[in-house]
Amino acid sequence: MSPAARPDFSHVDCWLFDLDLTLYDPAHNIMAQVRDRIAAYVEDYFKVDSEQAHQIRYDYWRKYGTTLGGMMAEHGVEPHAYLDFVHDVDLSLLQPCERLRSGIEALPGRKLIFTNADAPYAERVLSARGLSGVFEDIFDIHRMEHRPKPAPESYDALCSALSINPGKALFIEDSAHNLEPAKALGMATVWINHAGDHESGNHCPRYIDHEIDDVADWLHSIKEQETA
Repeated sequence: MSPAARPDFSHVDCWLFDLDLTLYDPAHNIMAQVRDRIAAYVEDYFKVDSEQAHQIRYDYWRKYGTTLGGMMAEHGVEPHAYLDFVHDVDLSLLQPCERLRSGIEALPGRKLIFTNADAPYAERVLSARGLSGVFEDIFDIHRMEHRPKPAPESYDALCSALSINPGKALFIEDSAHNLEPAKALGMATVWINHAGDHESGNHCPRYIDHEIDDVADWLHSIKEQETA
């Protein structure tokens, strides 16, 4: 790759990372467990069968951005107990990844987590991946006042609370639509396009600056470009 073709990240002083399916890949099967726990919660709450529970889970997710959002808005569910239940999953399939850790640690500037999950669960995931102590802070669903990505208000709240200049920030995320508000604020955007993910159709939307398939590989490619 010629020097002119290399992405320039010299302006970036704040690196924002999504958590689930960003700092580990779908093969670890964590999100399938979370979805099943959400359905189990819904099944017990409404006294419906599993199929109905999954449909309610999905309908609320589509309407509110998270099932929790629907449960809070329409039924007054307490979020902390709900999240404790749905995040009670087996993380033993997650293993420490020194390549990922070293790639993140080598980034110049601040490193932060921006997730629709809650901080206790995020900390468990980071510990399982060998990433404890790498990130300065976790901006979670509670700090978003339960307005999940891609609600623009939560991106504004993130930047305000953590003193982030969007023009000097980069956001790495597996859900393409969550990058649109980030780009609107002036952030650089990186989409992790997992194999078989056709969320954005046959081409990258204009709000995606870079498309990758593995975070650790991408981070180390940045290091290699800097030393080339």
